[in-house]
Amino acid sequence: MPREPSVQRASRGGRDRPAGFDRWDLWFLGAVVLLAFFARVPRLTESLWYDEIAAWREYGIHGPRAIVTTYDDPANHIAHTLLSWCSVELFFDALGQETALRLPALLFSLGAVVAVHGLSRRAGSRRVALLAAAAAAGAPVAVLEGVEARGYSMMVFFAASSSWVFLEVCAARRIRGWLVYGVLCALGVWSHMMMVFVPVGHAAWLLWRAIVGREHGQLVRGVSGLLFAAGLTLVLYAPVLGDIIGIRRIFISIEGDEPSPFGSEGLHTLLQLGGSWSWWAALPGLILAAIGFAHAVRSVEIRRVVAASMLGLPIAFVAVAAADSWLYARFTLFVMPGVCLLIALGIDALWRRRKWAGLVAACLLAACYASDLAVRPAKQPLREAASFVVTRRDDGEGVLIVGLGHRVMDVYGRSLDPAYSLFHGEDLPEALEAGEPMWVIVMYPRSVPEDRYELLADRGYRLVRRFDGWVDWGNGDVLVYRRISRGEEVGVPPGQAPPRDGP
Repeated sequence: MPREPSVQRASRGGRDRPAGFDRWDLWFLGAVVLLAFFARVPRLTESLWYDEIAAWREYGIHGPRAIVTTYDDPANHIAHTLLSWCSVELFFDALGQETALRLPALLFSLGAVVAVHGLSRRAGSRRVALLAAAAAAGAPVAVLEGVEARGYSMMVFFAASSSWVFLEVCAARRIRGWLVYGVLCALGVWSHMMMVFVPVGHAAWLLWRAIVGREHGQLVRGVSGLLFAAGLTLVLYAPVLGDIIGIRRIFISIEGDEPSPFGSEGLHTLLQLGGSWSWWAALPGLILAAIGFAHAVRSVEIRRVVAASMLGLPIAFVAVAAADSWLYARFTLFVMPGVCLLIALGIDALWRRRKWAGLVAACLLAACYASDLAVRPAKQPLREAASFVVTRRDDGEGVLIVGLGHRVMDVYGRSLDPAYSLFHGEDLPEALEAGEPMWVIVMYPRSVPEDRYELLADRGYRLVRRFDGWVDWGNGDVLVYRRISRGEEVGVPPGQAPPRDGP
């Protein structure tokens, strides 16, 4: 079968643009966006998890001025927190706290589907662009982070749109487009600092082209756009630069137990390249992405799109390792537009050889993605744990929360008037002695030292309910303990999973 042309020359302005974009593309793209919406809706009203609550209570609830001028820790994804404040102010009564807080994430996640489609059209094929948009719509990684009140969906959107504009202005050779590019990059970095590796990747690509292809004029224009992006980013971060300098030690691995790019987070970053954080759901995507990469290296135009959207990832890994810093897999979600493109290229390559092979690959991928989302529990079911205790405790029974560093359970358990033992039960003996609580709720159970569980057992507490969560790869479970009297039989309710091995 003859190969589809990648681009055609427009008649005006000497600009390269994808061929054959018509209203049918808009209809199909609209259908894909609708699919993305329905894939995300079931997760919109899930319990808020620790980071969402902590960011809102520490920054968002205090209003715009505090949001843009305070940066005590990296939990404040400034642009997104600001939009969440606007959304809560406008829609809290109509939508409820979970949906109102997450609405900006949802909208940017849907916008990212469109941006991935536009970026992938630079690779030329209508089919590839729609397949890439479909991957962005249904990949579990994109769905789950697309309904989280954090800056990750914004990072994906700005990564895709800035890379798209970058390729457009490189082809058009006009300086004005670099202003748009600079704005997109700056807003992306304002939503999450790790987005900075997208323009850094673009800079590396421009430098390579100047050395190998002698495209010095393009390098000069690109540098002007990158400098504008850097300057605008500094303007946006100017109110908190002092805070960032003051907490700079937070970004360095000091304790030795921070998430490492060479540990579990690095493994899940690799799985992320298959579109899922579950190995079995990511495997088809990883294979298709590998096929797509092999296909991409044969075409100059496709190679440019892949490089523009993915070069930031290896640079980020090198930078994090060199700085002895730490990394969560979700910090590298800026690579998702390139991942979706590679997966689409892999399906397209199979389709060109045998249509049935491409169809089987697409169906298998969709089935794995759908299965992952269907069996995956809530990220951290704090609401369910609080509700369980609220409906079962008697008046006067005390409640103790063993948590991380913030009193996040107050959002759902205010009526419980709970006491807290933070930093994974650092002062648990004193807290149990002082309050003699009847109920103990444990968050991040795998991070709680074993002697804390032994103490609970010695004091007569028994696990009565485990609520499954997937954050931090299974450390999102929430455990509910109750103190029992001698002879009382209290355990895991019928139909519930028994305790796992260990906490």
